[in-house]
Amino acid sequence: MASTAEIKAQIQSAIEQANEAIGQIGAAQTQIETSIGTGSAATQDTSSALPGEALGQWQQAKEQLEEAVTLVLAANQSFEQYANTI
Repeated sequence: MASTAEIKAQIQSAIEQANEAIGQIGAAQTQIETSIGTGSAATQDTSSALPGEALGQWQQAKEQLEEAVTLVLAANQSFEQYANTI
């Protein structure tokens, strides 16, 4: 059985990995924002509904990435609370 110190170290390592994922999510958000701007500019004069649908889907993806960050932060906090109780 792992010692309390080992468990706490593993939890801290997991939190650090999750924080790295948050950074990668942030990069993805930035890229999607750039895509939205580029796609919007490229299709501003079209009468087709398809570019608007695509832009809306990208916006939804960006919002879901924001939700993912919120969930990861909440999980980190729960693990930190757990580590403080053992």
